[in-house]
Amino acid sequence: MYRNKKKIMIGILCIVVLIMVVVYAAFNTRLTINGTGNITSTWNIEITSITSNITGTAYNIENPTYNGTNATFNAGLIKPGDKIEYNITVTNNGSIDAIINTVDIKTTGSYVILYTIEGIQNQERLASKGSKTFKIIVEFDREATSIPNDTTKEIIMNIECIQDDGQSLTPSDPNIDNEDTGLTLVQKILRDNTPQSDESIDFSKTSEEDGTKGLYYTNTNTEDGKTVYYYRGAVENNYVKFAGYYWRIIRINEDGSIRLIYQGETPNAMGSEATIGDSAFNKKYNDNAYVGYMYGTPGSDTYEETHENINDSTIKTVLDTWYEENLLSYASYIADSGFCGDRSIYEGEGTGLGYGKNLTYYQVYNRYNNTYKPQFSCPQSNDLYTTSSSNKGNKALDYPVGLITIDEVLYVGGRSSNNESYYLYIDDWCWTMSPVDFDGSFAVVGSILSVGRLYNEGVVYSRSVRPVINLKSDIGFTQGDGTGNNPYLITE
Repeated sequence: MYRNKKKIMIGILCIVVLIMVVVYAAFNTRLTINGTGNITSTWNIEITSITSNITGTAYNIENPTYNGTNATFNAGLIKPGDKIEYNITVTNNGSIDAIINTVDIKTTGSYVILYTIEGIQNQERLASKGSKTFKIIVEFDREATSIPNDTTKEIIMNIECIQDDGQSLTPSDPNIDNEDTGLTLVQKILRDNTPQSDESIDFSKTSEEDGTKGLYYTNTNTEDGKTVYYYRGAVENNYVKFAGYYWRIIRINEDGSIRLIYQGETPNAMGSEATIGDSAFNKKYNDNAYVGYMYGTPGSDTYEETHENINDSTIKTVLDTWYEENLLSYASYIADSGFCGDRSIYEGEGTGLGYGKNLTYYQVYNRYNNTYKPQFSCPQSNDLYTTSSSNKGNKALDYPVGLITIDEVLYVGGRSSNNESYYLYIDDWCWTMSPVDFDGSFAVVGSILSVGRLYNEGVVYSRSVRPVINLKSDIGFTQGDGTGNNPYLITE
């Protein structure tokens, strides 16, 4: 046995940089990978070779190089599916047999940059004059459809070699740490899920009927065609703990903010415990004006006067009071992304005048009864409720709090049929903020029944209230995996 035990650390660093040329979809984009490897030791174990195999339109910006204890490689990936496989050979040129004791890998950064390590394990021998070749494979995710805000990835690989004294070995796969320190909550959400396109979803069916579940994305019917990611179906990993309450993530908005709906003081709260109480939407009902989260002058003979945002609805007053009492001190976390109470008119039925006591159907009615094509975009700026500090919308709100929309319920998995297996289901009757119609005598707004289905509800009835807010896009992530027992926790 040798008296002086020998040990060596081999460090390999792979830095991946995504350089954005377009915001999403087109992928006229270069993905750059920069890597270096270093060895510092008295042992004569060194990197002796690096070669690369290229797939697709990937290319080496500079040919891989190595010089004793240093190695460098720089690569470019142009579009999804591009891949470069680096074959790295480590040789024991010394006279002492060695063991690859541990292989520790840490990665941080963009979820669209995928990596694989092959051909190396913990606890395997590297005999004197022997060599070990392993692979680092870096790929632009072939399923990616947009460029995320996070455009870099770093892979740090540490290989610890120790002296071989003939000890028994138990080979195992490398230790991989997907480091989350420094991630934003958006980055963490996208890392924890595999977003799916919603192109094949039939929104005339509930998520229970078609079996859809998970994180989906679309850039159809969104603001400026930007990508929205949303949870659908009976998902169990969209919990956030914020301001002392549990929330469920509805979606990542076009501006990168995160839309949440109130869940209560416990993750599995049901019924009234998952709401902040009951309220009428509006205490008056006999005019088109009262379909609005805010409204103008009842009895007016123009659409514009009827739907001017000068009066608060009953439910807005309830939400504003709750926000003042519970969220005002957290205002620096909350984004002013807006809430759409779409009052654009559907002229397929009724007169479609939108004022006074004229029979009027609003466009949401058409989307969830006829076309089954929900939308995230808000057709009219006057109906996008924002505060005065916003650069968009009507700037009429006192506080950035609102309600879920019928369109969002359709995306999430609800319909006008029962669904008790999607995450909005709480066994209670709740308001949305979407106008449906004025039937000649009664203002009607969308609600969600206690059996999970959408319903057209007269505004004077008392139903449960579930606040909706938006967290800022740069909110930091601290811990959690999004489940009820381990919700996402955030930092400012």
